[in-house]
Parts: sequence; C-alpha cells; structure tokens
Amino acid sequence: MTNEKQRAIVVGGSLGGLMMALALVRNNYKVTVLEKADASLRNGAFIRLYTGAYSGDLERELRQLASNGNNQIEAWSSIQDRLREVVKNEPEIELLFNKRITEIGQDKDSAWAITDQGENMQECY
Repeated sequence: MTNEKQRAIVVGGSLGGLMMALALVRNNYKVTVLEKADASLRNGAFIRLYTGAYSGDLERELRQLASNGNNQIEAWSSIQDRLREVVKNEPEIELLFNKRITEIGQDKDSAWAITDQGENMQECY
C-alpha cells in the first residue's frame, strides 16, 4: 500500500468548505478548495456555534477552531478569518478564489470541477 495522499476538491470556501478541507487533510488528503468570491470576508451575519459534547477528536478540533472555545454570538467574518488562517498555514490545502464553478463530475478515476473561465480543476483518485 502506498503512502501517497488521496486528493479531493471542495467546492465552496465558506465555513463549511473550510472545515471540510481541514477534516479531509486530517484524514490524509491533499485538498483544493474552490471559492467563487474574492478573498474579502463576508460581513453582516452573526452566528453562535455549539460547543457542547463531541463525538470524536476531529469534531472537537474543528469546533474549537470555529468557535474559538466560546459559546458566544460571533461575526461570521471573524470565524471565517480564523478558519482561513488555519487553512493558509496548512500545506496540504490550496485555497483558490474567484473560481465560479459551472460543472462538476466524476468517473471511476477522477473528479473535476470546471470554472466559468473553462479551467478544468481535476483530481485523480
């Protein structure tokens, strides 16, 4: 068996996409995250993240990163900024902005996402 990392594409670089990328990396994947927006942070929304019981170490780590260890209402942009900082320092994650996806697909060998500029972002299994 090879130690080569599996590869994944995550479409969407908001909170869920960033957390999915981190979860995949913790499970031996190399990840490309494709975000349609530019690198500016989202403004205006506030959320509260549940910080209660955990089902495992990965869930605990991701909730800690997202909630910053508190159960307070927090600006979406603060959480997103914190997650982006972790992702930026993770060498197995590539976060690409301004990638509007128009088509996705997969077959037995690979998965792909095609941008509105005709770029084929493909990862082989």
